Amino acid sequence: MPVFAVRFKGMLTGDERGRLAAAGIELAGSKASMRAGTAETGTVATGRPIYTVKLESSSEQEALARVRGAIEPDTSNFSGWEAGPA
Repeated sequence: MPVFAVRFKGMLTGDERGRLAAAGIELAGSKASMRAGTAETGTVATGRPIYTVKLESSSEQEALARVRGAIEPDTSNFSGWEAGPA
């Protein structure tokens, strides 16, 4: 079965991370959604993180639905959902 990456912006709680793990969805990484700073302060991460998770699925749509389903009812706290081949 193909592996897909799903990306979304928000703040994952410990409970949501646990629900993803219980559903067999691997948290592959996160990064700040924006970077700001000056020459004096250096680069500072701001904004909500963008998370990437990976999972086996038959399609991008199914992968997206599985991730959203795993963290419900908290999906309203997240935005910028996208899925694609890992």
